[in-house]
Amino acid sequence: MAPIFALVVYLLFETAKVSMAKIRNQFALDNAAYSQVSSVSTYLNSVAMVNGPLPYRVMQYMADDAHKIRPKDSKRSVLPDITVFDLFYKGGGVPAIGPNYDDKAGTNKPPAAESTNWGLKYFEKVGEHTDPKFSRAAWEKENPKPLDEPLPLISKKLAEDYLFYADENDMDNSPALPAMSFYLETYVRVGSIYKSQDYAYKELSKNEVTFREGYSFNVSSCKPSECGRQSAAQLRKYLGIQTKPMTIKDVMFYISQYSVKYGWHNGAQGIVFHAEADLKEPLFQFAYLDQASRSKLKTLGRGVLLKQSFSLPRNIFNINLEQKYKPFVRNRVKLTCPRGNNNCVWPNPLPKYNVRLEP
Repeated sequence: MAPIFALVVYLLFETAKVSMAKIRNQFALDNAAYSQVSSVSTYLNSVAMVNGPLPYRVMQYMADDAHKIRPKDSKRSVLPDITVFDLFYKGGGVPAIGPNYDDKAGTNKPPAAESTNWGLKYFEKVGEHTDPKFSRAAWEKENPKPLDEPLPLISKKLAEDYLFYADENDMDNSPALPAMSFYLETYVRVGSIYKSQDYAYKELSKNEVTFREGYSFNVSSCKPSECGRQSAAQLRKYLGIQTKPMTIKDVMFYISQYSVKYGWHNGAQGIVFHAEADLKEPLFQFAYLDQASRSKLKTLGRGVLLKQSFSLPRNIFNINLEQKYKPFVRNRVKLTCPRGNNNCVWPNPLPKYNVRLEP
């Protein structure tokens, strides 16, 4: 009985070693896949935020009562007061969130947290406030087209009808200069955030560094540079997600030709700002996915199957289990968002990408 009992104990011990190796490598693969694809999710969600929700919320600072402007005297009886935000919104300078955007009040209720449609849109009444050749409809596509420059950011018609001026005799109370400065500062910062996120994503995706480190943290049988090589190669082709920024070199601000001292109003005057020359780089507006990246996201939405072979510890019976059974672990990693084409970056930005693992 003693030899049989000893054999059973050894079998249980060796079986436990094999099971432990499989569990450890399965956890390592799951952790590596989730960590690496999470870097993609974080990046795409960040780009979706800077593509509209972020600048919209910042520019809403110009939509309160403190930033209201009144019509010129001849229009006081027919036109209501509006906000500086309306000047930019109706001039195509900034999109608004929500299909129920209140055109009169200049604000709207934010979308519910569970909403899958934030309704980001540029002002569409072309001809009323926007020249057709500057219509942002050319931007609201998966493959947006550049517009003519200098590109107006403020409604010319509203600058003609309202007191949006920069009077040299009343610079402290002139609404135009602070508003233009605020807009430029907002989009310069938004562009800087985009560039930082783009740089971080490329570093984390280079040579699948996050995947390999995530795998090596959970197993001790391989070097970090060698861990998960097989499964990392399977995922590599889907990690090169590229976004392209849409930028403007020259912009046009319209202000009112108005004198506080003399009370005259001579319509709108255009002021060209050379963003590329004065800021040393063009002015960021949004970023979009190239065609190859959209194709990769569709595949990631369906799921990418990862398979990884692993080494088994030596056993007391001196049986080569690796040669006999070729052990491996597997999973399927998905990156999805609430869009049928799995594109929540542009033209309908929604920062709701998430990562899922399946057996």
